[in-house]
Amino acid sequence: MRPFRFGLVWNGVESPVDIARRAEDTGYATLLFPDHTEMLAPLPAMAAAAAVTTSLRLGTQVVNIAFRPLGALAQEAAAVDVISAGRLELGLGAGYAEDEVHSLGLPFPPVRERVAKVAQALEELPRLFAGETVNGYRLNPPAPQGANMPLLVGGSGDSILAVAAKAANIVQYTGFTAAPARTFRHYSMAGLGDRVAYTRRLAGDRFNHLELSLLVQRAGLVDDPVAAVQDATLVRNGVMSAEELVETPFILLGSIDRICDRIVELRERHGVSYLTVFDGLAPGFEQVVARLAGR
Repeated sequence: MRPFRFGLVWNGVESPVDIARRAEDTGYATLLFPDHTEMLAPLPAMAAAAAVTTSLRLGTQVVNIAFRPLGALAQEAAAVDVISAGRLELGLGAGYAEDEVHSLGLPFPPVRERVAKVAQALEELPRLFAGETVNGYRLNPPAPQGANMPLLVGGSGDSILAVAAKAANIVQYTGFTAAPARTFRHYSMAGLGDRVAYTRRLAGDRFNHLELSLLVQRAGLVDDPVAAVQDATLVRNGVMSAEELVETPFILLGSIDRICDRIVELRERHGVSYLTVFDGLAPGFEQVVARLAGR
């Protein structure tokens, strides 16, 4: 059974340097950077965070494959791995924000093509990081972690999880699908179990080598979890009741004992040991990190 570790997702407001120091001081294993056009570019921000930390790992939550040619992505990622002395964990996603892609003057391919691009990245990036020549391109120097750099793929749909099961190191469950329309049929504990079982089936013998992760949408210490989510979009839109929402694995609210018990249950039932929360949407969660990290 893997020990627990926790990631903090940068919200784009605080300086990357300041949040990196705070994340390391409070025991988070990783600081993760989103990839959206209205925010700072993730890889330079990660390099700044790496320069002021010593043990904190740096990740992307997640690189939008529709934005970046693989050669350029490998070059920038290798630079972060060099600056951090081998602390990069590269998260990859098929992307869903069509308007963002068009705002960069780029075409937005169909989802099957974007998922295929993620599969290509999972095959080619480890080779590039190891110093191999791929499609006439070679990194010099190669990334310190080489082909062992952890690659995370996140999602909930069949196609992206199939790619993750076969080639990623970390599989992160989001509970919802974004295309062609946002759906939440895997947002419950049973839904998560379905996605883990699907991953296990497709991963075969490599399943036991995968680290399973959860992207938690809201977390933190509150007196009344149900009251805390009354204004949540899913409740206001009638997708589920507040009582149902607080029982999903993607919402971790309540006392420290309640949250820790639920996290332990997630590992016992589904093998999830790596949880990431959003900075600004997880008040007091560092107390959970202090209790469970490494256990």
